Amino acid sequence: MASSFNYLVIVFCTTAGRRGALLGTDEEDLVLLVWVVVDVETKKVLSFKQSFVRPETSELSEELCKTLKIQPDVITGAASLDVVLQQFDQYLRQELNANEDASFCICTDGQLHIRQCLHPQATSKGVELPDYFYQFFDIRKEFRRKYPEAPIIIDVKDMAQFLNIDVGSYDFTETGVDESRTMASIVQKLLSDGHRFMEPDRIRGKYEPGTFEKTDSVSDDTVVKARGLPWQASDRDVFRFFKGLNIAKGGVALCLNSSGRRNGEVMVHFENSENRDMALQRHKHNLGKRYVEVFKATGEEFIKVAAGTSRDAALFLSRDDGHIIVRMRGLPFTATAQNVIEFFGPECPVAGGEHGILFVKHRNGKMTGDAFVMFASEESAGKAVEKHKQYLGSRYIEIFRSTTAEVQQVLSRLHSEPLIPDGPPQTMPQAIPTIPVPPALLTQQFITSGAAKDCIRLRGLPFTAAIEDIMRFLGEHAHFIRPQGIHMVYNLQGKPNGEAFIQMTAQEHAYMAAQSCHMKYMGERYVEVFQCSGDEMSMVLMGGPRQMPKMSMSMPVPGAIAPTTPLAYPNMPMSSPHPGATVIPTLPVPARHPGATTFLPQHHPVYYFPTPPVSPTAPLIYPGSNSAFIRLRGLHAGTAPQEVAQFFQGYGVPTESVHLQPNGDAVVSFYTQEIAIKALQDKQRMFGGKMELFVA
Repeated sequence: MASSFNYLVIVFCTTAGRRGALLGTDEEDLVLLVWVVVDVETKKVLSFKQSFVRPETSELSEELCKTLKIQPDVITGAASLDVVLQQFDQYLRQELNANEDASFCICTDGQLHIRQCLHPQATSKGVELPDYFYQFFDIRKEFRRKYPEAPIIIDVKDMAQFLNIDVGSYDFTETGVDESRTMASIVQKLLSDGHRFMEPDRIRGKYEPGTFEKTDSVSDDTVVKARGLPWQASDRDVFRFFKGLNIAKGGVALCLNSSGRRNGEVMVHFENSENRDMALQRHKHNLGKRYVEVFKATGEEFIKVAAGTSRDAALFLSRDDGHIIVRMRGLPFTATAQNVIEFFGPECPVAGGEHGILFVKHRNGKMTGDAFVMFASEESAGKAVEKHKQYLGSRYIEIFRSTTAEVQQVLSRLHSEPLIPDGPPQTMPQAIPTIPVPPALLTQQFITSGAAKDCIRLRGLPFTAAIEDIMRFLGEHAHFIRPQGIHMVYNLQGKPNGEAFIQMTAQEHAYMAAQSCHMKYMGERYVEVFQCSGDEMSMVLMGGPRQMPKMSMSMPVPGAIAPTTPLAYPNMPMSSPHPGATVIPTLPVPARHPGATTFLPQHHPVYYFPTPPVSPTAPLIYPGSNSAFIRLRGLHAGTAPQEVAQFFQGYGVPTESVHLQPNGDAVVSFYTQEIAIKALQDKQRMFGGKMELFVA
């Protein structure tokens, strides 16, 4: 037999838009479906049919109606795509007895009619295609297999001329009628010459998850990068966007930003270059209400995103047998696998029980609040996603679909970050000169700049939040705040708006702080934490796109002298009665009532002790021999430790580091001598008033 099928069904699609080599590139609706049935055994044409299809959104051009030699109402009054496909299916099953012993296969001129036209349109309209649309013969490939010596073939007309087939008065307008008749003659000729139609092209019906290693090689001509996806898009959504094209196993890798969140981009690896080239033609096609841009990419870029090095991720994904993965974010740090199983309940059971749950942890074993969970079916995964923002304990949980590549990225990136030490950094110089601090008033750069994302933005702070509340909220990450690096944002009325920017010592510290603290609670409010750059921070603090003046705690408040203004004190001596003492201005600090400004009292000396004595009444002392103290004297009665901590905001001074003495003094402990000296130097450069400084 010349084929493993009894019949070949030639199919030709015409849309309201482009035709020929650009068929399907403009997403215009299908308006005409033509099919011809050829009996493989007898080599005869059994039937020729055409059905007009009513477009849903496309407008009919005058040129198309003229080419088809019809009036517009012939198409506008036609049946919808789903009805036409039902009629097509009914005809094949009844006329060809396809439900019994007879079999058939679709045959097309090239790949576009099935891959770029029929599958994408059926998907966008919610029409389920029968199984026989997932395999087809490309007559051009069959022609080339049978006649390898033939010259370059552009269309069916070229094939007909090579085979000496009389096309008569056919005009070949790419609308399907003349092309389908010619294709039938070509199929008859191939069969007569002994060609066997044995291996049709196949189309993947569903996405197959898989994993990649860093050592894997992927060809550059099989990869694209798509941009503009909705943030909640999953690998299944990407597969549907490229429906009709064969994506390689595990070939969808959603990209994450530096904060571990999706950035709307995806790397896609296809089975071959032919499918990749058709994917590029879907540039600016729509996914939901958003258009998606599609560009060429390299195999190296794909591997960088898709491959991972985490053993935990590899073990978790090794259990994936076509399961759907969802990501949970905002879990309590004490959450267990059993808590997660109970959270989803029996209506959406977790595949594999506790083995189907992967908690994301830092290298030091601490929880991040994220987890990946497997579900056995789309139905279960859909019900799981419906639990988005439901509460587990006192915290609401974000839930969205995920991918194998995202699991790899999150785990690999997190485990490749340097482990944050439990204590303060030990890179400060050990030898600190104990000479008097010079009294010169220098300009200070309070707000950083640059594209490096070494800052974090806190949003949703309680309006009563103070500096020590933020430092306690950040926990171990507070060790890596730059001196003078906390910036509270105020509105036009001088009241806090619930936001703050914090400058970290390095980009990786900002990333880890954002990962660990995002959606944590401060009091009764959860706080959002985002990684950002100095430029982004400056834009907001200095007016930025909101066009609203804002104030930062590290900037002058109303009534204060700008830090770049030279200060003069005609009635104040620039020397102290104590040897080696210098004078610095009084620093205004925020009061405990929003909108108010208070000052530490005048004439209170500040002491710096490089080697402080240790006693039962000393304040909190940090480990290491490089710790240091500053003493403030002459504080008025009722001064709270919080006010002193706010006075030294940005220098790693929580309230626990402030020790109030019975005589009105306050002793403040710093991590290192350098930080203590830096604090004193910075105070010299700030605001009006006077304050004596002593260095022992």
